[in-house]
Amino acid sequence: MMISILDQFEQGVGSRIKIVPSSKQLLDESFDKDTDLQRIPILSKKKVNFSPSDKIAQLLVSNEYVVLVMVNNVLLRINLKQDNIEEIDTLKTSSLKVKQLFLDPFGEHLLISCGNISSSQLFYATKQLSKLKPVGKYQGSEITSVAWNYDYRVKSTSSTTGPILLGNSSGAIIETQLGTEFDRFFQGSVVQYWKEVFDISKGQPIPIIGLQYHRVGKSDLFYILAITPTKLYQFIDFIFNKDERPMLQQIFNNYLTIPERFYEVPTVVKHSKLHFYFLNNDFTAPKYFGFLTELGVFVAEIDINKDEKTIFSSHELIEYSRLYGRDDDDFTVPLSMTFTRYHVLLLFPERVIAVSLVAPADRNASQVMDEDYCSDSYGRLLNITKDLMTGTIWLYAERAVFRYKINKEDRHVWKVYLDKGMFEEAKEICINNPHRINQVLVRQAEHFFNSKQYENSALIYANLNVSFEEIVLKFLHLNEKKPIKLFLMKKLHGLNSQDYTKITMITLWLIELFANELAVLRNSKQGKLQEYTTLQESFKQFLSTSIIQDCIRKNWESIYDILASHGDVSFMIWLALENQDYKRVIQHYLNEENIAEALTLLDNHPFSELFYTFSSDLVEKAPAQTVSILIKQGQKLDPLKVINALIIPNPSERLAMEIIRYLEYSIHCLNCHAESVHNYLISLYIKYNKDKLMNYLKLQGREITAVSYSPEFALRLCREHQLGEACVQLSIVLGLWEAAVDLALTISVDLAKTTASLPNNNIELSKKLWLKIAQYVVKQNNDIEQAMRFLEECKFIKIEDILPFFPDFVTIDHFKDAVCSSLEVYNKDIQNLKEEMEDATKSAEVIRSEILSFRNGYMLIQPSNECSSCHEQLMTKAFYTFPCSHCFHAECLIKEMQPYVDSSIINTIKDLQVCSCGAVDLLILK
Repeated sequence: MMISILDQFEQGVGSRIKIVPSSKQLLDESFDKDTDLQRIPILSKKKVNFSPSDKIAQLLVSNEYVVLVMVNNVLLRINLKQDNIEEIDTLKTSSLKVKQLFLDPFGEHLLISCGNISSSQLFYATKQLSKLKPVGKYQGSEITSVAWNYDYRVKSTSSTTGPILLGNSSGAIIETQLGTEFDRFFQGSVVQYWKEVFDISKGQPIPIIGLQYHRVGKSDLFYILAITPTKLYQFIDFIFNKDERPMLQQIFNNYLTIPERFYEVPTVVKHSKLHFYFLNNDFTAPKYFGFLTELGVFVAEIDINKDEKTIFSSHELIEYSRLYGRDDDDFTVPLSMTFTRYHVLLLFPERVIAVSLVAPADRNASQVMDEDYCSDSYGRLLNITKDLMTGTIWLYAERAVFRYKINKEDRHVWKVYLDKGMFEEAKEICINNPHRINQVLVRQAEHFFNSKQYENSALIYANLNVSFEEIVLKFLHLNEKKPIKLFLMKKLHGLNSQDYTKITMITLWLIELFANELAVLRNSKQGKLQEYTTLQESFKQFLSTSIIQDCIRKNWESIYDILASHGDVSFMIWLALENQDYKRVIQHYLNEENIAEALTLLDNHPFSELFYTFSSDLVEKAPAQTVSILIKQGQKLDPLKVINALIIPNPSERLAMEIIRYLEYSIHCLNCHAESVHNYLISLYIKYNKDKLMNYLKLQGREITAVSYSPEFALRLCREHQLGEACVQLSIVLGLWEAAVDLALTISVDLAKTTASLPNNNIELSKKLWLKIAQYVVKQNNDIEQAMRFLEECKFIKIEDILPFFPDFVTIDHFKDAVCSSLEVYNKDIQNLKEEMEDATKSAEVIRSEILSFRNGYMLIQPSNECSSCHEQLMTKAFYTFPCSHCFHAECLIKEMQPYVDSSIINTIKDLQVCSCGAVDLLILK
């Protein structure tokens, strides 16, 4: 029985092939896994545990579903997934012999072509149908080929085949659709429709050896291939109505008026079939097809051309006589064939060989990559077939069935591609083998270099782990600089951010190359503006690359030196702006006296540090514009730092006024209270705008703790510049009232009077100041009348205060009224004092009488009296009683007193309690 075939096969291969596993894969030239692979054959077969009761005639496998017929007409169906064998002996007693079996790729539908000398018959069965159904409409020539429907929907609905094509021995192509669902509705027939859609024979019977049709992806384009003994026919067209039956006749109808397209081929062997290879078992995308001829294997790759209506553009004939790289006229035609990814397997009477589909570059090299010889103990080898769904290859002889496993079949193919210069194909195979892919890329890079495709070579070399110096030297010898530039740029992008040294070296080198190219174009006499602009844009794009930004920031000076050495000032400015190095750009504009550009840049990129750095230079050359930009920044700038830049020795009046404008803005709008700012403003006021000084001082006030400037500093400057009124104001702030009045008297008496009237809260000081003014008026001005008016203006001064200041010979007439007024005031004061003394005497008498009455007074204490604090009986403890009738225990009274007296008094009371009650009583009463 054919039981657990897959498990047996894997075990068999494992027992035959023993590979020593390596600890790790090395990537240097000394290691290549091909050495170990040489011990492993590409073709590894295992005999299936199955012994047929008679000789096998034919065997097919699809989707792990085996159908075989023996020479005694017994038909076996084996489901490998369920290890189930089913025998159908319907034909065992029939006079018809099984000619051919046709099994669809999904293993769901089976056609059996039977016949004898006089007649032919076609039978149909499905996987679920245990009996063979005759195809009733079939009659005539033998069915020699079937083009199954490869649509996956057929697999999901196994009751119908979908539209299929049949080719017979007379050259007719028939379209039909078979299925068990039609058996219910059409009185036992399995045929939905049956129609001959094309005849290749043209009246002369020609057998159709192979026939297949496919849909191009999910499009409406279909194509059909048919082979006869000498021709390969191709039909291709669109089918827009896929529900029309017959469906494929829509393609053939186009060839009723035009000749069909065919290709002359060497004589096709009678037992050949049309084989397709599907990449990754994707039936929607066949890769190539082929068949056996008497001279060789015809192989063509699918290449659909809708316009020319061709299915392939080129083909190859793998000649039997050249399989081993030498001419051999005594060759044998294979019995059958099948495709793998890179090989075609050919079955000969005693062996199976794997022939590379890629012809070697050396014509004398062998295309046979492996050979597997078979014993004749199981009878003749009959056929090799492939399960298209699983990719498994089966070989059967008369008495045995074998299953093949393909091992690493790409081991030689990549080298063949490499030797033929087919690098992309070689890379596709080696994609998971770093050692091989490195070899392919090296060869490809060398090929491009030798063929003067330097740019392509540079791009590949940059991805290789080869000597950097060696590759650089290769390109340095060239007159063109673009290849080495491409190499360096590609190499740069392959580095990690940790490779800082390499990044720096390559970046600076590339900048030098770009700058040199730009300089050459810039100095060229020929008009190359477009080329120069393009190169400049490429340079800018390179400098904007993220991987080199850190390198650029750390190597500013070197980069600027390179650009400066080539005289590329405009690019230096662009680079500095791009990397926000505005400081360098502004300095450049200042050096070039381009103040407008510097101010514009400063205005557009308001970084505070730029203002602090360049305000000093800019404000000297453009005061108004600079100050306007500073004011525009508002609170973004620190006035203290700005002032440091605006402190300019001996500024012009225009410049000083602009600085004053910014200082006033800082004080009034930004609420700046920094002493240095205010001091600087005062110094500028004193020199350039004295009118504003007094307003400023008045706004600041007279309190020394409230002013923002240094009064001492301001007073010193005002004295130097002889600003008397300001000195008076500053002396007031400093509390130097007498000095302020003295200074005010040198200016005007009114100013002195105003100054003396300010300290209202200090009568003594105010009186003293007014007396100072009076003394000045009397002695200096000898103005007795004005001095008398002081008595009216200041209420603190009396006539007797200023009399000492009068000259000895002054007559009383000048101050008679004042003396009389003063005497009247004194008289009133004396009367008031007398009245107060009388009131005091009366109050003293009343107090004496009350004290005498208290000495003889007493209070009655009842036993029921309670303490006013704790409300317990009063007489249980020592107590105090008061005239107001309140009574307290001594302890309660002390507690009640605690919130209202100092802790020191409480402590004293407690100490005295210990000494004597009398002392305590005395202290409490106090």
